[in-house]
Amino acid sequence: MVIELETRITEVTVYGDRALVKRQGNLSLEAGEHELRINYLPPFLKDSLRASGRGPTGTRLLGVETTTAFLPRPPEQELLRLQTACDLLDRKVQLLKARQQALEQRRRWVQALGEQAPALIQGLTQGRLQPGDYQSFFAALLEQMLQDAEASQDVAIQLQQLQEELQAKKRELEQKRLGSNPDRLAVLVSVELLQAGELSLELSYLIERAAWHPSYDARLSFADHDTGSGGLESSVDLTCLGLVEQHTGEDWNEVALALSTARPAQATVLPELKPWYVDTFQPVFSPLAGTGPAPASPPVLYAMPSPSPSPGSRQQRALLASPMEALPTTAISDESQAKEEAPASEEAVEPGAEIEQRATALVYRCGSSVSIPSDGSPHRTLIASYRLPCRLEVVAIPALEEAAHLRATVENSSGGVLLKGKANIFVDNEYVGTTEIDLTAPGQTFRLFLGLDDTVRIRRELIERKVEQGGRLQGNLRRITYAYRITVENFAQGERRVVIMDRLPVSRHERIKVHIVSLYPEPQERSKLEQLTWQFTLPAGGTQQMEERFVVEHPRDLRVTGLP
Repeated sequence: MVIELETRITEVTVYGDRALVKRQGNLSLEAGEHELRINYLPPFLKDSLRASGRGPTGTRLLGVETTTAFLPRPPEQELLRLQTACDLLDRKVQLLKARQQALEQRRRWVQALGEQAPALIQGLTQGRLQPGDYQSFFAALLEQMLQDAEASQDVAIQLQQLQEELQAKKRELEQKRLGSNPDRLAVLVSVELLQAGELSLELSYLIERAAWHPSYDARLSFADHDTGSGGLESSVDLTCLGLVEQHTGEDWNEVALALSTARPAQATVLPELKPWYVDTFQPVFSPLAGTGPAPASPPVLYAMPSPSPSPGSRQQRALLASPMEALPTTAISDESQAKEEAPASEEAVEPGAEIEQRATALVYRCGSSVSIPSDGSPHRTLIASYRLPCRLEVVAIPALEEAAHLRATVENSSGGVLLKGKANIFVDNEYVGTTEIDLTAPGQTFRLFLGLDDTVRIRRELIERKVEQGGRLQGNLRRITYAYRITVENFAQGERRVVIMDRLPVSRHERIKVHIVSLYPEPQERSKLEQLTWQFTLPAGGTQQMEERFVVEHPRDLRVTGLP
């Protein structure tokens, strides 16, 4: 006899494109062989199915296999509720459409009756009808037409509202259900007990349509920005989040959630490096239609099975020589540990995740149970919060825009790796924008742009442009002298570290010569492509100027582009 076993999801490990789901069920069994059936499982990767358990001494696992349960409707309660609601709304829509058709038929009947007015007038002239009968008939006819028009308008409004509600329910149902196939998988487990007792069974499997990716909230406060050294050195409160989304067809309710950076989907074998050939072009002539062989079908790629051995089927009945091992336990923080009562004005703190460093991956284990519905929407879970030191500076490229951008160079002093992900930036609790943090190892730095600093004014102006036309004795050359001045003013109450980047022209033609006359002051960085960088600290109320002077020479008959 097959015994149905109710199980619940207890632990989920989410990877970049799939998830490892563990579910557990308990029941009491008599001594002997039993076949357990776990129903209504989503379509998981069958090669990844594993079973383990704990029972009385001598309990053995005889075999595990999967089968398909063919169902008329999805078995999940939420899907059944939505499907029932859609069916009810659809019936209401059909009833309103039938009523609308009945009203339309009566309107046509009343209209046809009104077309009999000439016959009524003839009966009135012949004395068969009295004038009062004529007035009563048309008054009743008019009243009926008004009632039908009002009822038809009400039905049209109700029908539109019901159709909109039905479409919304259908969209919600389509989002929640796992495709259009209502069938589910079932697992059959054969066990043997030498004595009666309690059996605890655990199943684990990999399932697709689940993923996670890191995200960050970076917050900076300028409470001390203009006092002391607060204008140069500060700190960023970085909140690391994991955005989990899944559409597996089953909700994860109150599970122990772990987020892993491992990539089980990628091959574990190094690909073969083949020779790189270079050859002459060989034209390929396409055969005429109907004369050549049919084109070969494209190769079909199959997912490689898990390298670990899968459980035996019922036909093989692979007996396990040793008793079933105990269920693996997950290290979960004890939430019942005594904590000091926080003051009433203290802000609530979300528990972070426990970070586990493995040989090739990082695993973040959430500190409390998490619920992730199967709706395909991202759900946030806290990984960790850090306060990282940063250096503030004003960066500007006045040749492109005369605006001062505030930039923070943040050092990763968290002791762990910061994964690549998007970061939302908040300055004084105001949303500034979104940037992206690259993979950052401990001790490395990354940069965040925090918006514009209006307390620093920057101007770049052309102060000289002189053109000299040379004669034949001078090589028939045109000499153009340029001079630019960059002015930086600090109107803030504290000093600012300023970075100014600019560029000088670079010739791409042998007949065009560029001579740098002077750069004052000398930039701290100067590349081979004449990209300049000045770095300096500007006190409150201070002004700094930089001047560039260069000469461009070219033949008078040569048309030059790229010059102002």
